[in-house]
Amino acid sequence: MVRASVDTGVVRENLERIREWLPRRLSILLVVKEDAYGHGLLPVARAAQGIADWFGVAYLGEARALRRAGFAQPIFIMTPPVGHPLVQAIREGYHLPVGDSGMIPELEAAALRAGRRALVHIEVDTGMGRFGLLPEEAEGALQRIDRNRIEIAGVYSHLSSANGCSAEDLHFTRAQVWWFRKVLEEWERRGIEIPWRHLANSAAVLAFDEATAAPLNMVRVGTAAYGYPEGPVPPPVELVPAAQVWTEVAAVRDLPRRWPIGYGRGYVTPDARKVAILAAGYGDGLRPELKRVVIHDQVAELLGKLGMDSVAADVSGIERVSRGDRALLFGPGVASHQGWICPVLVPVLLSSHRRWVRS
Repeated sequence: MVRASVDTGVVRENLERIREWLPRRLSILLVVKEDAYGHGLLPVARAAQGIADWFGVAYLGEARALRRAGFAQPIFIMTPPVGHPLVQAIREGYHLPVGDSGMIPELEAAALRAGRRALVHIEVDTGMGRFGLLPEEAEGALQRIDRNRIEIAGVYSHLSSANGCSAEDLHFTRAQVWWFRKVLEEWERRGIEIPWRHLANSAAVLAFDEATAAPLNMVRVGTAAYGYPEGPVPPPVELVPAAQVWTEVAAVRDLPRRWPIGYGRGYVTPDARKVAILAAGYGDGLRPELKRVVIHDQVAELLGKLGMDSVAADVSGIERVSRGDRALLFGPGVASHQGWICPVLVPVLLSSHRRWVRS
Protein backbone atom coordinates (compact mmCIF):
# COMPACT_ATOMS: atom_id res chain seq x y z
CA MET A 1 0.00 0.00 0.00
CA VAL A 2 1.16 3.51 -0.82
CA ARG A 3 0.09 6.64 1.02
CA ALA A 4 0.50 10.26 0.00
CA SER A 5 0.14 13.65 1.59
CA VAL A 6 -0.37 16.46 -0.94
CA ASP A 7 0.30 20.01 0.23
CA THR A 8 -1.70 22.28 -2.06
CA GLY A 9 -0.09 25.30 -0.43
CA VAL A 10 3.20 24.16 -1.97
CA VAL A 11 1.52 23.93 -5.39
CA ARG A 12 0.40 27.53 -5.01
CA GLU A 13 3.86 28.68 -3.91
CA ASN A 14 5.42 26.99 -6.94
CA LEU A 15 2.91 28.70 -9.21
CA GLU A 16 3.48 32.06 -7.56
CA ARG A 17 7.22 31.80 -8.20
CA ILE A 18 6.63 30.81 -11.84
CA ARG A 19 4.11 33.63 -12.31
CA GLU A 20 6.48 36.20 -10.81
CA TRP A 21 9.33 35.04 -13.04
CA LEU A 22 7.38 34.93 -16.32
CA PRO A 23 6.60 38.08 -18.34
CA ARG A 24 3.13 39.38 -17.50
CA ARG A 25 2.00 39.17 -21.13
CA LEU A 26 2.08 35.36 -20.87
CA SER A 27 -1.06 33.62 -19.68
CA ILE A 28 -0.65 30.41 -17.68
CA LEU A 29 -2.53 27.28 -18.69
CA LEU A 30 -2.22 25.00 -15.67
CA VAL A 31 -2.25 21.37 -16.77
CA VAL A 32 -4.45 19.41 -14.35
CA LYS A 33 -5.07 16.35 -16.50
CA GLU A 34 -5.17 12.87 -14.95
CA ASP A 35 -6.40 14.24 -11.62
CA ALA A 36 -3.70 16.95 -11.63
CA TYR A 37 -0.92 14.42 -12.21
CA GLY A 38 -2.33 12.49 -9.26
CA HIS A 39 -2.29 15.51 -6.92
CA GLY A 40 -6.08 15.99 -6.98
CA LEU A 41 -7.95 17.94 -9.65
CA LEU A 42 -10.16 20.13 -7.47
CA PRO A 43 -7.72 20.71 -4.58
CA VAL A 44 -5.06 21.84 -7.06
CA ALA A 45 -7.49 24.01 -9.04
CA ARG A 46 -8.59 25.73 -5.82
CA ALA A 47 -4.96 26.33 -4.84
CA ALA A 48 -4.30 27.91 -8.25
CA GLN A 49 -7.14 30.44 -8.10
CA GLY A 50 -5.97 33.90 -9.11
CA ILE A 51 -2.85 32.49 -10.82
CA ALA A 52 -4.02 30.01 -13.45
CA ASP A 53 -5.66 31.76 -16.41
CA TRP A 54 -6.63 28.49 -18.13
CA PHE A 55 -6.90 24.84 -17.20
CA GLY A 56 -5.75 21.95 -19.36
CA VAL A 57 -7.45 18.57 -18.87
CA ALA A 58 -7.39 15.19 -20.58
CA TYR A 59 -11.08 14.38 -20.85
CA LEU A 60 -14.58 15.85 -20.88
CA GLY A 61 -15.28 14.50 -17.40
CA GLU A 62 -12.44 16.53 -15.91
CA ALA A 63 -13.65 19.68 -17.66
CA ARG A 64 -17.15 19.14 -16.30
CA ALA A 65 -15.83 18.57 -12.78
CA LEU A 66 -14.11 21.95 -12.90
CA ARG A 67 -17.25 23.68 -14.16
CA ARG A 68 -19.46 22.03 -11.54
CA ALA A 69 -17.04 23.26 -8.89
CA GLY A 70 -17.49 26.82 -10.13
CA PHE A 71 -14.28 27.43 -12.07
CA ALA A 72 -14.90 29.92 -14.88
CA GLN A 73 -11.50 29.87 -16.61
CA PRO A 74 -11.29 28.63 -20.21
CA ILE A 75 -10.67 24.88 -20.29
CA PHE A 76 -8.62 23.15 -22.98
CA ILE A 77 -9.37 19.42 -23.42
CA MET A 78 -5.97 18.19 -24.55
CA THR A 79 -7.02 14.79 -25.91
CA PRO A 80 -9.45 15.05 -28.86
CA PRO A 81 -12.87 13.68 -27.80
CA VAL A 82 -14.39 10.97 -29.98
CA GLY A 83 -18.06 10.48 -30.83
CA HIS A 84 -20.87 12.07 -28.81
CA PRO A 85 -18.47 13.56 -26.20
CA LEU A 86 -17.16 15.76 -29.03
CA VAL A 87 -20.65 17.24 -29.54
CA GLN A 88 -21.05 17.69 -25.79
CA ALA A 89 -17.66 19.38 -25.44
CA ILE A 90 -18.53 21.85 -28.19
CA ARG A 91 -21.98 22.54 -26.73
CA GLU A 92 -20.48 23.22 -23.30
CA GLY A 93 -17.89 25.63 -24.68
CA TYR A 94 -14.58 23.84 -24.05
CA HIS A 95 -11.54 24.44 -26.23
CA LEU A 96 -10.45 21.47 -28.34
CA PRO A 97 -7.36 20.39 -30.29
CA VAL A 98 -7.39 19.36 -33.94
CA GLY A 99 -5.91 15.88 -33.66
CA ASP A 100 -5.59 15.13 -37.38
CA SER A 101 -6.79 16.49 -40.72
CA GLY A 102 -9.75 14.10 -40.79
CA MET A 103 -11.11 15.62 -37.59
CA ILE A 104 -11.99 18.91 -39.29
CA PRO A 105 -15.19 17.74 -41.06
CA GLU A 106 -16.07 15.82 -37.88
CA LEU A 107 -15.75 19.05 -35.88
CA GLU A 108 -17.92 20.90 -38.38
CA ALA A 109 -20.65 18.24 -38.21
CA ALA A 110 -20.45 18.11 -34.41
CA ALA A 111 -20.71 21.90 -34.21
CA LEU A 112 -23.87 21.79 -36.31
CA ARG A 113 -25.37 19.22 -33.92
CA ALA A 114 -24.22 21.21 -30.88
CA GLY A 115 -25.78 24.42 -32.16
CA ARG A 116 -22.64 26.53 -31.68
CA ARG A 117 -19.20 27.00 -33.15
CA ALA A 118 -16.40 24.72 -32.00
CA LEU A 119 -13.51 26.46 -30.24
CA VAL A 120 -10.39 24.82 -31.62
CA HIS A 121 -6.62 25.08 -31.32
CA ILE A 122 -4.65 23.94 -34.37
CA GLU A 123 -1.74 21.76 -33.28
CA VAL A 124 1.21 22.10 -35.65
CA ASP A 125 3.28 18.93 -35.38
CA THR A 126 6.92 20.05 -35.38
CA GLY A 127 8.32 16.77 -34.12
CA MET A 128 6.20 15.14 -31.42
CA GLY A 129 4.50 12.85 -33.93
CA ARG A 130 1.28 12.32 -31.98
CA PHE A 131 -1.70 14.66 -32.47
CA GLY A 132 -1.75 17.53 -34.93
CA LEU A 133 -1.05 18.52 -38.49
CA LEU A 134 2.25 18.77 -40.30
CA PRO A 135 3.15 22.42 -41.01
CA GLU A 136 2.18 22.09 -44.68
CA GLU A 137 -1.12 20.42 -43.69
CA ALA A 138 -1.93 23.14 -41.17
CA GLU A 139 -1.85 25.92 -43.72
CA GLY A 140 -4.19 24.02 -46.03
CA ALA A 141 -6.52 23.27 -43.12
CA LEU A 142 -6.88 26.96 -42.37
CA GLN A 143 -8.24 27.48 -45.86
CA ARG A 144 -10.71 24.57 -45.65
CA ILE A 145 -12.22 25.23 -42.24
CA ASP A 146 -15.79 26.48 -42.28
CA ARG A 147 -15.60 29.55 -40.03
CA ASN A 148 -19.36 29.38 -39.52
CA ARG A 149 -18.84 26.09 -37.71
CA ILE A 150 -15.32 26.43 -36.26
CA GLU A 151 -13.66 29.31 -34.45
CA ILE A 152 -9.86 29.05 -34.52
CA ALA A 153 -9.08 30.18 -30.99
CA GLY A 154 -5.48 29.01 -30.80
CA VAL A 155 -2.45 27.47 -32.46
CA TYR A 156 0.22 25.47 -30.65
CA SER A 157 2.90 22.85 -30.89
CA HIS A 158 4.26 20.23 -28.51
CA LEU A 159 7.96 19.94 -27.65
CA SER A 160 9.12 16.34 -27.41
CA SER A 161 12.57 16.72 -25.84
CA ALA A 162 12.66 19.98 -23.84
CA ASN A 163 13.26 17.98 -20.65
CA GLY A 164 16.30 16.23 -22.15
CA CYS A 165 19.87 17.17 -21.37
CA SER A 166 21.82 15.74 -24.30
CA ALA A 167 23.21 17.89 -27.10
CA GLU A 168 20.83 16.12 -29.48
CA ASP A 169 17.84 16.97 -27.27
CA LEU A 170 18.87 20.62 -27.09
CA HIS A 171 19.33 20.82 -30.85
CA PHE A 172 16.00 19.15 -31.57
CA THR A 173 14.11 21.37 -29.13
CA ARG A 174 15.59 24.52 -30.63
CA ALA A 175 14.72 23.22 -34.10
CA GLN A 176 11.10 22.65 -33.05
CA VAL A 177 10.90 26.16 -31.56
CA TRP A 178 12.41 27.67 -34.72
CA TRP A 179 10.00 25.78 -36.98
CA PHE A 180 6.91 26.77 -35.02
CA ARG A 181 7.99 30.39 -34.87
CA LYS A 182 8.54 30.38 -38.67
CA VAL A 183 5.00 29.07 -39.14
CA LEU A 184 3.64 31.89 -36.98
CA GLU A 185 5.73 34.49 -38.82
CA GLU A 186 4.47 33.27 -42.19
CA TRP A 187 0.85 33.28 -41.03
CA GLU A 188 1.24 36.77 -39.58
CA ARG A 189 2.77 37.98 -42.86
CA ARG A 190 -0.31 36.66 -44.65
CA GLY A 191 -2.66 38.38 -42.24
CA ILE A 192 -3.74 35.24 -40.38
CA GLU A 193 -4.40 36.27 -36.79
CA ILE A 194 -5.04 33.65 -34.10
CA PRO A 195 -5.72 34.81 -30.53
CA TRP A 196 -3.81 32.21 -28.52
CA ARG A 197 -0.32 31.01 -29.46
CA HIS A 198 1.41 28.52 -27.16
CA LEU A 199 4.40 26.21 -27.30
CA ALA A 200 6.26 25.96 -23.97
CA ASN A 201 5.67 23.12 -21.55
CA SER A 202 7.20 23.20 -18.06
CA ALA A 203 10.71 22.31 -19.18
CA ALA A 204 10.66 24.93 -21.94
CA VAL A 205 9.24 27.57 -19.58
CA LEU A 206 12.24 27.05 -17.31
CA ALA A 207 15.00 26.63 -19.89
CA PHE A 208 14.14 28.01 -23.35
CA ASP A 209 13.38 31.73 -23.49
CA GLU A 210 12.74 31.53 -27.22
CA ALA A 211 9.79 29.20 -26.51
CA THR A 212 8.01 31.97 -24.59
CA ALA A 213 9.03 35.07 -26.56
CA ALA A 214 6.46 37.10 -28.51
CA PRO A 215 4.28 36.50 -30.45
CA LEU A 216 3.69 33.53 -28.11
CA ASN A 217 1.28 34.56 -25.38
CA MET A 218 0.54 31.46 -23.29
CA VAL A 219 2.49 28.66 -21.60
CA ARG A 220 1.38 25.23 -20.44
CA VAL A 221 2.66 24.52 -16.92
CA GLY A 222 2.41 20.98 -15.58
CA THR A 223 5.25 19.20 -13.74
CA ALA A 224 6.83 22.46 -12.58
CA ALA A 225 3.70 23.39 -10.63
CA TYR A 226 3.94 20.11 -8.73
CA GLY A 227 7.60 20.69 -7.87
CA TYR A 228 9.59 18.84 -10.53
CA PRO A 229 11.87 21.17 -12.53
CA GLU A 230 12.82 19.02 -15.49
CA GLY A 231 15.11 20.44 -18.13
CA PRO A 232 18.72 20.87 -19.22
CA VAL A 233 19.58 23.69 -16.79
CA PRO A 234 18.89 24.41 -13.11
CA PRO A 235 15.50 26.11 -12.71
CA PRO A 236 15.46 29.91 -12.36
CA VAL A 237 13.07 29.66 -9.40
CA GLU A 238 12.78 27.32 -6.44
CA LEU A 239 10.30 24.50 -6.99
CA VAL A 240 9.35 22.10 -4.20
CA PRO A 241 7.59 18.72 -4.59
CA ALA A 242 4.03 19.10 -3.33
CA ALA A 243 3.44 15.42 -2.56
CA GLN A 244 5.15 13.24 -0.03
CA VAL A 245 4.63 9.60 -0.99
CA TRP A 246 5.57 6.59 1.11
CA THR A 247 5.03 2.93 1.84
CA GLU A 248 5.99 0.85 4.86
CA VAL A 249 8.59 -1.76 5.65
CA ALA A 250 6.75 -5.08 5.94
CA ALA A 251 9.75 -7.29 6.77
CA VAL A 252 13.48 -7.06 7.45
CA ARG A 253 15.64 -9.96 6.28
CA ASP A 254 19.29 -10.95 6.66
CA LEU A 255 20.25 -12.69 3.44
CA PRO A 256 23.48 -14.61 2.81
CA ARG A 257 25.95 -14.16 -0.02
CA ARG A 258 24.76 -15.20 -3.49
CA TRP A 259 21.08 -15.29 -2.50
CA PRO A 260 18.54 -14.42 -5.25
CA ILE A 261 15.93 -11.69 -4.77
CA GLY A 262 12.69 -11.40 -6.73
CA TYR A 263 11.19 -13.08 -9.77
CA GLY A 264 13.65 -14.40 -12.29
CA ARG A 265 16.50 -14.05 -9.78
CA GLY A 266 16.95 -10.53 -11.15
CA TYR A 267 19.35 -9.67 -8.34
CA VAL A 268 21.77 -11.91 -6.49
CA THR A 269 23.49 -10.64 -3.35
CA PRO A 270 27.26 -10.24 -3.87
CA ASP A 271 27.73 -10.65 -0.12
CA ALA A 272 25.58 -10.84 3.01
CA ARG A 273 22.92 -8.10 2.95
CA LYS A 274 20.21 -6.72 5.20
CA VAL A 275 17.09 -6.27 3.08
CA ALA A 276 13.83 -4.48 3.84
CA ILE A 277 10.76 -5.81 2.04
CA LEU A 278 8.47 -2.89 1.22
CA ALA A 279 4.68 -3.27 1.11
CA ALA A 280 4.21 -1.86 -2.41
CA GLY A 281 4.73 -3.06 -5.96
CA TYR A 282 3.53 -2.63 -9.49
CA GLY A 283 -0.06 -3.07 -8.30
CA ASP A 284 0.45 0.22 -6.47
CA GLY A 285 1.75 1.96 -9.57
CA LEU A 286 5.47 1.44 -8.95
CA ARG A 287 7.55 1.32 -12.11
CA PRO A 288 10.93 -0.35 -12.77
CA GLU A 289 12.41 3.12 -13.32
CA LEU A 290 12.04 3.77 -9.58
CA LYS A 291 15.50 2.86 -8.30
CA ARG A 292 15.70 3.96 -4.67
CA VAL A 293 13.77 5.03 -1.58
CA VAL A 294 14.65 6.93 1.58
CA ILE A 295 14.49 5.20 4.98
CA HIS A 296 15.59 7.01 8.15
CA ASP A 297 16.84 9.89 5.95
CA GLN A 298 19.20 7.55 4.10
CA VAL A 299 19.03 6.24 0.56
CA ALA A 300 18.20 2.57 0.06
CA GLU A 301 18.62 1.04 -3.39
CA LEU A 302 15.82 -1.18 -4.66
CA LEU A 303 16.84 -4.73 -5.52
CA GLY A 304 15.45 -7.24 -8.01
CA LYS A 305 12.21 -7.11 -9.97
CA LEU A 306 9.08 -5.48 -8.67
CA GLY A 307 6.40 -7.78 -7.32
CA MET A 308 2.70 -6.97 -7.50
CA ASP A 309 2.65 -5.77 -3.90
CA SER A 310 6.25 -5.88 -2.68
CA VAL A 311 9.81 -4.91 -3.54
CA ALA A 312 13.14 -5.29 -1.76
CA ALA A 313 15.43 -2.47 -0.62
CA ASP A 314 19.05 -2.74 0.51
CA VAL A 315 19.27 -1.37 4.07
CA SER A 316 22.64 -2.90 4.95
CA GLY A 317 24.07 0.48 5.87
CA ILE A 318 21.00 1.82 7.67
CA GLU A 319 20.67 1.18 11.40
CA ARG A 320 17.59 0.12 13.32
CA VAL A 321 15.28 -0.53 10.37
CA SER A 322 12.17 -2.34 11.53
CA ARG A 323 8.67 -3.30 10.43
CA GLY A 324 6.38 -0.30 10.05
CA ASP A 325 9.12 2.19 9.21
CA ARG A 326 8.36 4.60 6.38
CA ALA A 327 10.07 4.23 3.03
CA LEU A 328 9.74 7.51 1.15
CA LEU A 329 9.21 7.17 -2.60
CA PHE A 330 8.77 10.82 -3.59
CA GLY A 331 8.82 14.17 -1.86
CA PRO A 332 11.08 17.02 -0.79
CA GLY A 333 14.66 15.81 -0.60
CA VAL A 334 13.88 12.39 -2.11
CA ALA A 335 15.93 11.72 -5.24
CA SER A 336 14.27 8.40 -6.05
CA HIS A 337 14.41 8.79 -9.81
CA GLN A 338 16.51 10.53 -12.43
CA GLY A 339 14.95 11.56 -15.73
CA TRP A 340 11.39 12.13 -16.84
CA ILE A 341 9.29 12.04 -13.67
CA CYS A 342 5.73 11.73 -15.02
CA PRO A 343 5.66 8.03 -15.99
CA VAL A 344 7.06 7.13 -12.57
CA LEU A 345 5.27 9.54 -10.23
CA VAL A 346 1.77 9.76 -11.69
CA PRO A 347 0.81 6.03 -11.56
CA VAL A 348 1.94 5.85 -7.93
CA LEU A 349 -0.05 8.91 -6.88
CA LEU A 350 -3.17 7.77 -8.74
CA SER A 351 -2.98 4.42 -6.94
CA SER A 352 -2.19 5.85 -3.51
CA HIS A 353 -4.36 6.58 -0.49
CA ARG A 354 -4.18 10.38 -0.51
CA ARG A 355 -4.89 13.15 1.93
CA TRP A 356 -4.65 16.88 1.32
CA VAL A 357 -3.21 19.60 3.52
CA ARG A 358 -2.73 23.33 2.97
CA SER A 359 0.43 24.81 4.46
